[in-house]
Order: sequence, then C-alpha cells, then structure tokens
Amino acid sequence: MLTNPREERMLVCVRYGYTGRKLIRRGGHLAKKLGAELTILIFDSMPDDEYAYHKEIDIPMFKQLAEEYGAKVIIKKAKSFEITKVITETAEKMEATQIVIGQVVESVLTTLLGRSIVDAILKKLPNADLHVVPIERSFGQEFDYDLGTRAYLLEQKDGSYEMTFIDPRHRAACAGIFFKSLHTDFNNGIFAFRTDDDEVIEVRVKENKVNSLEDQVNPEHDGEPH
Repeated sequence: MLTNPREERMLVCVRYGYTGRKLIRRGGHLAKKLGAELTILIFDSMPDDEYAYHKEIDIPMFKQLAEEYGAKVIIKKAKSFEITKVITETAEKMEATQIVIGQVVESVLTTLLGRSIVDAILKKLPNADLHVVPIERSFGQEFDYDLGTRAYLLEQKDGSYEMTFIDPRHRAACAGIFFKSLHTDFNNGIFAFRTDDDEVIEVRVKENKVNSLEDQVNPEHDGEPH
C-alpha cells in the first residue's frame, strides 16, 4: 500500500539501444505532466564481454537523459526470462503507480514464456497504471535502428570522416557505436561516441560518411511530444 496514495511514482523499464532512449524521453515527458517521481530501470541481460561496447555508450547516455529529467537510475543484471520478476520487484519496492515498458520488451517475454508481460505485471501490481509504448512510437519514424556495431571514424583531408568497422589502431579520430537504420541497404544511421569529458555525442552517418562532428543529432526533433 502506498504511504501517500496521491503521490505519483513512475518506473520506466529499458534495455540497451535506441528503444531505451526513446522510452526514457517518453517517460520523462509523462512524469513531468503527472508531477511524478521518476526512476529508470535498466535491465541488463547482455554478456559483459560480448556487448561491453554497447554499455560504454548506452549507460552514460541513459544517465545523461535521467539527469535531464531528475530521475534516479537503477541497473539490474539478470537473465532475459527474469524480466517480469525484476520489474515487479523494483516497482513494488519503490511503490510505483505508473510503469512504462516498450513493446519490444513485451514481445521478448511473450516469445520466451508464451505469456504476456502485461498480464504478469498487472496480476502482481493491480493498482499500477501500465503503459506499453508501441514499436513505431518507441523508435519514431526515423529512429528504427539495429542493436549497434563497434565502429571507428577516420578523418579525411576535407575535414569529413570515413567510418570503418576495422580497428585502425591509432589512426582513428574516435571509436564508438554505429546504429544502422533498418530502412536502408546503405550504412546510414547514427554514430555515438564518448568524449574525454565522458559526454556521449551522436552524429549522423550517410553512406559511411560523417560530414562533421558538429552535425549532431538533435533529440528535440526526434518525434517526441513536448
């Protein structure tokens, strides 16, 4: 039972990749409207060694977004089939009144266990409002990207950058993660990298090239409501 029934507490449940970033922004906007205390739950089911580079980019980015919305961040390491348990236990502990998940997470659990995460969560937390953000709204029209691949930028004579997936050792201007758009056969998408100040920068990639590191992706134009 809530210690204060009138106080809204929102839990946004994310995994790695662009879906997580979109869900945090979606939850952040909703939390502001409701005046809700916001918590971001990062569900980590990836092997530490195989997907370490995703965490290098996504964890700092998630934390940056959380800071923008004044949110608390919780990282839970668990297996994929434990999604429901992790979400419900976290939601119960923080007395969440609002829970936001993406349709991707819902689909994962349905595939693994043959039952809906919505039904499982609502059975455990009947008094909470559950928001399932559809895939097309999680990503937005132009934010439909793959999981991400380690990549490098090589500076060219004209000041632009060529992207490569082969480690060029000390010749790279920066190393990061390339998120390829699923709507093209070319290497178009987003390249994300960390600066020396531990800030995550995202720049646009068109046909394997980045015009400038100043050509950053603007989250204010990602299709989110304001």
